[in-house]
Amino acid sequence: MALVAGVAVSTLAITALPATAASDPGVSATEIVLGMQLPQSGAASPGYNKVDDAMRGYFDYVNSKGGIYGRKIRLEVKDDQYKAGLTVSSASSLINKDKVFAFIGSVGTQTHISVIGDINRRGIPDLFVNSGYSGFYTNPKLYPNSFAALGTYVVESKIVGKYLKDTYPTKKIGILYQTDDFGRNALAGFTTAGLTFEAKKTAVNFIAGTQGSLGLASQLTALKANGVEIVIIAAVASATAIAVSTAAQLGYKPDKWVVTSVGSDATTFQTILGSKGVTPAVSAGLLSGIISASHAPSPGEATDEYVVAFKKINDDFNKGPDKRWDNNVLQGMNIAYMATSALFGVGKNLTRKGLVSYIENNGSKISTAALSPLAYSRTTHEAFTSFWIGAYDGATVLKPIDGTRVLYTTDSGTGPVTVSNYVRPALPADAIAKGA
Repeated sequence: MALVAGVAVSTLAITALPATAASDPGVSATEIVLGMQLPQSGAASPGYNKVDDAMRGYFDYVNSKGGIYGRKIRLEVKDDQYKAGLTVSSASSLINKDKVFAFIGSVGTQTHISVIGDINRRGIPDLFVNSGYSGFYTNPKLYPNSFAALGTYVVESKIVGKYLKDTYPTKKIGILYQTDDFGRNALAGFTTAGLTFEAKKTAVNFIAGTQGSLGLASQLTALKANGVEIVIIAAVASATAIAVSTAAQLGYKPDKWVVTSVGSDATTFQTILGSKGVTPAVSAGLLSGIISASHAPSPGEATDEYVVAFKKINDDFNKGPDKRWDNNVLQGMNIAYMATSALFGVGKNLTRKGLVSYIENNGSKISTAALSPLAYSRTTHEAFTSFWIGAYDGATVLKPIDGTRVLYTTDSGTGPVTVSNYVRPALPADAIAKGA
């Protein structure tokens, strides 16, 4: 029902239909215009509001090297404050005023639901969406132009859920999740992995965007009262910081916190708590031991070749107000890196249909910083199918559990979780991938 309602609203709000492939908007002899939506302000913005500056920084680097066959990439960004109504109006502006060739890296499940149907109806490429909601990608007939930038919440939750079930078989496990398709998708993955939760006792929730005003005290009190020893958080990064700090104030000390990857960025965690007067040493202590998963190297891995290269590009080209290196900046850099590879791969005759076709037929071979393969094909538009599990150390670096990184892989259905033997391609000398 949410999907139908979102599509209906956005269809009314956005009026112009796309041009033909022969004259696709947003492409000229000298330029490619891409559009992005994300919360640059509002409750969900901390951390995520850095992704666009990182992307633009990488594109500026590519432009300094001659662009894509002589075309410079221009990124137009709109602040939707993580509110679906603003997402609809900003999408209209990007399509009708800015004349974007494609959307790229848009942030948020519930916000993107409000426009994804209309974007696809118009034949606009919807590249590397920053949402792991499986409903966007597992049926390309529904959304033929949308491609993920994350592993699905189901894939990640199945992998983490199996780890928790195998490692802590006698512990009482509970979950705090936001009541939208993000939270419910993650909950479905944990359930598929064999974890069971009881509503309002070991499973508590909140409306996305309300965590700042609520403080989540009632939810955490319920988990504490029901003896939950391991708490999973399936929510945005700002909710993670608020939940952990509120629990400390309540004297609630679970044996383990487990946080989905999109809500576990260390810099965001410390920034939010810092704004509340918590010192870096104390917030680092609260973060230490928190378990999370990732499809990418940790941004704190100083010898990883992609991390080294992207950090240098970030230092030299990112003009954002906060370009401190973290997961959000790494994600933005990697999305722009993937997009550059795809745009080069299509060739000089760049069209919307050509780009979508290229990713479907060659996308699984696109180079990325991730330690997981890409799943793009004609039958699925999912991105990363593998995750490794780590825990934050005292220096706020996510490190593999027991010191050895093991990559686990699965699907968004009921398939098993297995160990992956994927080997990531080497980084090109100039850190620009030119096609698959």
